Amino acid sequence: MVVTADTIRLRNAASLRAESRAGSQGNIILNADNIILRQGSNITTDATGLATGGNITIESPIILGLENSDISANAIQGQGGNIQIATQGLFGLKFRQQLTPENDITASSQFGVNGTVDINNFGVDPSSGLVELPVNLVDSSQQIATGCSANQGSSFVATGRGGIPQNPLQQLMSDRTWSDIRDISAYRNTREVTAQVSPTSEVLVQATSWHRNTLGKIELLADKSPATMQQVLTCAAVPKS
Repeated sequence: MVVTADTIRLRNAASLRAESRAGSQGNIILNADNIILRQGSNITTDATGLATGGNITIESPIILGLENSDISANAIQGQGGNIQIATQGLFGLKFRQQLTPENDITASSQFGVNGTVDINNFGVDPSSGLVELPVNLVDSSQQIATGCSANQGSSFVATGRGGIPQNPLQQLMSDRTWSDIRDISAYRNTREVTAQVSPTSEVLVQATSWHRNTLGKIELLADKSPATMQQVLTCAAVPKS
């Protein structure tokens, strides 16, 4: 049996069979852009009795098998057939020694010699670009210095604003004082200095006697006339330099 098609889809226990009970074997050759097997479908060249299992040759970029679908070239007493598959992607199907509830590729014989299964998967192997990690890992604890030795001149410096706290649970605080480093020469005033004299104020003197004036009003009198006191000369108006 030779089948050439764009797509080969088998579902609901559909099958492509080339069975033989005696004599020469039946072969299947498939060429398609994709082959999909679902729901218990199969491609088989199984043989019964003393017959030899037929050969299966498949060339398809994509081959998919799901839900207990199989590709088999099994025999009972005769030799199992040969299976050759050339594809770029084989999904779901897997070679096994005998049929299972999974999606199988088998070429076995119950009482004779098993056939051969040759799968050429030209697709990209995801594991081909992986780098194998070393088995002996480096102990990171041996790469950290336990302390600073004074005789070797070692030191640990924490830079940055405020440094670091003394312990991880302490809040980070900055104890730096603020300093004004601006040039204040532009703010200096070189005007002539003039002194400002505050106006004099009268000094209160306690009254010692009284008399009635011509208008009949009472006036308080002191022994001495009120004196004035000169205010102290200050530099309140002098601009600071």
